[in-house]
Amino acid sequence: MEIFNNRELAIALWVVAISFYVIKSPKMKDVRKSFKRVIEAFFVKNIMSVLSLMIIYMGTIVYMLSEMGLWNVEQVKNTLFWGASVGLMSLFKLETIKTDENFFKHSVVGNLKLLAIIQFVVSVYSFPLLAEVVLVPLLAFIGAMLAIAGTDKKYVVVKRLLEYLLSTFGLFVIGYTIYMLITNFGEIAKEKTLYDFIVPPLLTLFYLPFIFIMMVYTTYEQVSVRLRYSIKSNWLRYTTLTCAFLLFNCRTRLLERWSSHVARNNINSCGDMFKTFAHIHKVRRAEKHPLDISPEDGWSPYEAKEYLSHKGLKTGFYNNQYGNEWVALSPMHELGDGLIPDNIAYYVEGSQDVAITLKLKLNINDKSREVIALNELSEMAELLCQSSLKLPLSDNMKNAIMCAENLIEVYGNKQVSLITDEWPDHVLSGYDVKFVVSSI
Repeated sequence: MEIFNNRELAIALWVVAISFYVIKSPKMKDVRKSFKRVIEAFFVKNIMSVLSLMIIYMGTIVYMLSEMGLWNVEQVKNTLFWGASVGLMSLFKLETIKTDENFFKHSVVGNLKLLAIIQFVVSVYSFPLLAEVVLVPLLAFIGAMLAIAGTDKKYVVVKRLLEYLLSTFGLFVIGYTIYMLITNFGEIAKEKTLYDFIVPPLLTLFYLPFIFIMMVYTTYEQVSVRLRYSIKSNWLRYTTLTCAFLLFNCRTRLLERWSSHVARNNINSCGDMFKTFAHIHKVRRAEKHPLDISPEDGWSPYEAKEYLSHKGLKTGFYNNQYGNEWVALSPMHELGDGLIPDNIAYYVEGSQDVAITLKLKLNINDKSREVIALNELSEMAELLCQSSLKLPLSDNMKNAIMCAENLIEVYGNKQVSLITDEWPDHVLSGYDVKFVVSSI
């Protein structure tokens, strides 16, 4: 019975060869030391505890699948490969998963897509071993070069060439697969192939609850650490965390929002603790039922923070920062490529009920790229004007943006400003530009 196909054997051969070189070569002394430190860092108590829980959980899932007739001993290899790739990597990407609201939906749908079926069929047939031994490092090299080429627009020609090579190879593989299906269909019609096809997606789907539980657990662990700085009393801290669990349970985004609010306050009593929960409840109610704000006063902050969300400038929650100052801001959105790309962010500022300032801030980290960055700012400023003032961006303001010149325009009780700040002694002559719409 064939356990490994030629592609897997080729990868194993290269791994063995590279490992032997790293172990024996005097030039790899520093690499060996670094690798040793990585191994030592991996085998710490916290990581090994989570890894043990994962193994126990997946062992239970495998047993259940086996009892249902959906897993057999021939799937040990696929299960181990899945655990070392999807299972383990998902644990190390928990922080990324937290920020992806659609992760679980995409994980389910991704396993049912036609592309997943095509990828499986293509992987059934491998080339002769010698061909795979040559192709594995070659494709890895092309992939690495493509990643480097994508870091700067000056490599765009090389990037296109590499993408063309990979696309051509992909078409060749699909053609080869179709030929093998026609001439050797019995290879894919076997019972083992059916198990090969269904087991990895089933493992992924049954693994999602474990990922969700670990995501909730790590969030509470981080919040617990954060509370140590705001709540000095151990008894009060544990009581607060217990109340938070009862109120927020699995709603991790709401939990993190609450902990962020707590971090800006000192909690010295149960009364202080209950005020933080009341604050979150009040803000959540205001978001669900925003007040009607007169155009003379400003904007609804809960509407204003969504003005540019479809352009990648999605803000976080609208929270009070200091005293009566309330702010919602987006993460820095990178523009283009490069080692230090330009970036832009969107801010909504005001009081609890009314936003009075809407601001775009563009950081130009390299003046040689300013035209592209300023064009992007002009486009987003146009959208912000349309959304907030129901007016197009004036020609004078468009010209000011492209020239990065200060300008102020007044429309009734609203003011539109462009403010440019040079960065003294900056190596690449960088500067920032702020486009501001505000109530006077």
